[in-house]
Amino acid sequence: MKKKETNTDQKGAEYIAGIGASAGGLEALQEFFKAMPLKTGIGFVVIQHLSPDYKSLMDELLARYTKLPILKADDGMLVEPDKVYLIPARKNLSIFHGRLMLEDQGARNGIILPIDIFFRSLAKDIEKRAIGIILSGTGSDGTLGTRAIKEAGGMVMAQDERTAKFDGMPRSCISTGLVDYILPPAEMPEALYNFIKHPFVEKAKNTDAVLTGDEDGLRKILMTLRDFSGTDFSYYKENTILRRLERRLSINRFERLEDYYNLLTNSDKEKETLYRELLIGVTRFFRDEPAFEVISNNILPNLLDGSKKEIRIWSAGCSTGEEVYSLAMIIRSYLDGKHLNVEVKIFATDIDKHSLEYAGQGIYPESIVSDVDPVLLSKYFTKRDNGFQISESIRKMAIFATHNVLKDPPFSKLDLIVCRNLFIYFKPDSQAFVLNLFRLALKSGGYLFMGSSETLGVYTEAFDVVNTKHKVYQKKTGYVSNLGKELPGSFVFRKSESLTDNTAGQKRFPRKEQLTDKVLERMLPPSIVFDDKLNVIQVINDINPYLELKPGKFSQSLTNLLPTDLIVVINNMVRRLKAQKEIIAFEGVKILKAEKTFKVNIEGRLLLEDGENYTFIVSFFDIEQVETVRESRNVVNFETQIKDQLSELQYELQFTKESLQATVEELETSNEELQASNEELIASNEELQSTNEELQSVNEELYTVNSEYQSKIEELTQLNNDINNLLNNTEIAALYLDSKMCIRKFTPSFARISKLMEFDIGRPVRQLATAFVYPDFLSDISNVQLKLQSIEKEIITDSNELFLLRIVPYRTDFHAVDGILVTMVNIMSLQNERFKLKLSNQRLQGALEMGHMAWWEWNIETGVVNMHENKAIMLGYTFDEFPKNVYKVCELIHPDDYNRTMDEMRSHLKGEKPKYDVQYRIKTKSGGYKWYWDKGGIVERDATGKPLKLIGLVIDISDLKALQLSMDKNS
Repeated sequence: MKKKETNTDQKGAEYIAGIGASAGGLEALQEFFKAMPLKTGIGFVVIQHLSPDYKSLMDELLARYTKLPILKADDGMLVEPDKVYLIPARKNLSIFHGRLMLEDQGARNGIILPIDIFFRSLAKDIEKRAIGIILSGTGSDGTLGTRAIKEAGGMVMAQDERTAKFDGMPRSCISTGLVDYILPPAEMPEALYNFIKHPFVEKAKNTDAVLTGDEDGLRKILMTLRDFSGTDFSYYKENTILRRLERRLSINRFERLEDYYNLLTNSDKEKETLYRELLIGVTRFFRDEPAFEVISNNILPNLLDGSKKEIRIWSAGCSTGEEVYSLAMIIRSYLDGKHLNVEVKIFATDIDKHSLEYAGQGIYPESIVSDVDPVLLSKYFTKRDNGFQISESIRKMAIFATHNVLKDPPFSKLDLIVCRNLFIYFKPDSQAFVLNLFRLALKSGGYLFMGSSETLGVYTEAFDVVNTKHKVYQKKTGYVSNLGKELPGSFVFRKSESLTDNTAGQKRFPRKEQLTDKVLERMLPPSIVFDDKLNVIQVINDINPYLELKPGKFSQSLTNLLPTDLIVVINNMVRRLKAQKEIIAFEGVKILKAEKTFKVNIEGRLLLEDGENYTFIVSFFDIEQVETVRESRNVVNFETQIKDQLSELQYELQFTKESLQATVEELETSNEELQASNEELIASNEELQSTNEELQSVNEELYTVNSEYQSKIEELTQLNNDINNLLNNTEIAALYLDSKMCIRKFTPSFARISKLMEFDIGRPVRQLATAFVYPDFLSDISNVQLKLQSIEKEIITDSNELFLLRIVPYRTDFHAVDGILVTMVNIMSLQNERFKLKLSNQRLQGALEMGHMAWWEWNIETGVVNMHENKAIMLGYTFDEFPKNVYKVCELIHPDDYNRTMDEMRSHLKGEKPKYDVQYRIKTKSGGYKWYWDKGGIVERDATGKPLKLIGLVIDISDLKALQLSMDKNS
């Protein structure tokens, strides 16, 4: 694409707001820009869903509500502050180095997502200075884009669903929990301006966190958040936490941590918002696609070589599950392509319960079509009303569970661990701790898949590099996972470090709970406190020698932590304790661990009974320690008890099998019938879904077009009313003829003149009486139609009224001729004025001739003199012969009178005399002289007072002078 030359002196906008709008967005945009100040420094880029065959009127419609310059986006155009840029039809818009980039719009999987495309590029280009705003619209376009802006540290706004004509886009965006402001469009500009002008935002433009130095305030906030969520963020990088805190302070318009802490302690909503803010997950389907190609081409062939019946994968920090399902899809595709039958278990964990619930449903917005290959989309997704849902076969491969990698035990015997972009949030010691867990949890030869900006740190020697660029590693052989020996005894249920205040000069005393723990450790052997559902409540002393972590999803149940032999004993012990409520002991219980058998004595007690809720404690003793136990107890022969219990269990198992078989047969019959019905419904649903998608897309485009047309119709109606009122009140008679010379419209004034009626509209004008206006009316119309030249004339109607008639071609905005326009203006009053003027002129002419007078007008700048013809006639000249230049006229003055006359004129021009008044002799055409009496004065000046024009009257006084001379001689 050819780039246009750009002006390098232009300065781009520091903040750029991408505004996504679709159906119903016109009104929202008008409200938004009507309230937007003219000087904010923000550049605005409006992204709409536009019909490819429709010329958008958005620039005209918005211009009525804002004085901000509105431009159609062009390729290479720099986004400048305080300007609005509109996306063109049939184009996708992105941004690079502050300049807009256009490319032809192509639908992927039948869906066009211009808002997501622009928002993602905006987040990548200007990061924390990016602003995403979602207004009214259907669908979910913009949801993934706003997530990208939040990941980059930008700010997101969404229209309040209650004010949106169509709430699909705002609702989808708000459901992510990442929206900073939810407001009506008219209230957004004020919040936006306050946000960018906040001191933290201003100072942090080109630096890291600004909010530093208040360690005590930060500690209190983290402690409050830990008590609320159970997550200890003190293990996270401080700079990351401070930047997110600055964002919350800016949005709530605080400048001190103490003020924000007061809000946090009193608002569970703000606690939840801050918690979600700190847990923003960087994820999408097939994020960093080349990395997944490495997994598909280099890792899966080794893992799925046919030698294994099961592979175990752990996705740590899985967020909303896109990455988990991406991995599941490529594995399923590989298995199907190779016709392999391998059970795949993907343990997907995160500390964010909301994200896990979202991932478990497997329903994603329709905007994922921009990330998922069309083949995979059609194969592994089902279209739903609110997006796409992962197929059940893929969902079954993933097991989602809440898990904290810094607190909870890892899964074991893993073939692959995926942990991408989680370490970047941890402090270095936390990173090393988790990496060691991953090393222990992987099988020899297992693989580790990390984020592009993450490293192995001190564990580089423990892994071989599979792909350096995409951070894929393989555990070296020789490193054997031995959780029982390598994990600290307190690890399984480790509590986070206390964040209690430690002010200067104040001693720190142990808590009551710490003292109790110390006493129990000194007084009791290794023990476990648990409830009647076998869920662990507390661990006392080191129980690692008795642990045996089982593969699969981690839980705090004893069934997942202890060997099977011990579970059988403890189950039996629980039943006896509920019934006998006395100490129960089992001696010589055999335990098989690490291919070695050893014996242990076990003692159980009922600690608490609250209705149907029980709390037990079980203690473990080595054989040589048995003699130290002195309390009375009920000792059970372990082997006898096991035989009795096995017989009871075998009977129950046989009965259960028979019942199960009968149920299975009934279900198989029902399932076959349901399967047939289901297949028919699926086929029908797919057809309806496809039709619905097409209708939805068309409906959205039609609504946008209709909104703009409606606005234009209102504007045209107003203009039409204005014109009608103008024509009616000015009494201009007008007749409109179409291209076929049929009457299209006429004004009341024309109807009065021509006697036309409403039913004449649509009739050819030639069918009417030929002289209904004046005799040549039809022939004049024909001439104008043929020659396309206007006619203007004065006519007298049958009512003896005088009109000025104009017949002109009717031209459209595109300069095409589409009929004839006839206008008639009554000029009877003008005619009367003409008569009066003519009479006045006749009287003036007579007076001038009889009085031997003439008027003159001198333009001082040009030197031109306009005059009455009498001035020339009185000197024997014709009007054309007499000079019109002031200097030529002055040359005719008698030499003896010339200086005196000029001095008189100069005195008046200088303001020394109010009037010009002089008598002089002037030469006639025959060579003689006549006496003139010349009077005049200035009638026009410029702004500085300089004279521009003089007007005067000249009188022939020759006869008067001759009479006076004669009288002087006689006397």
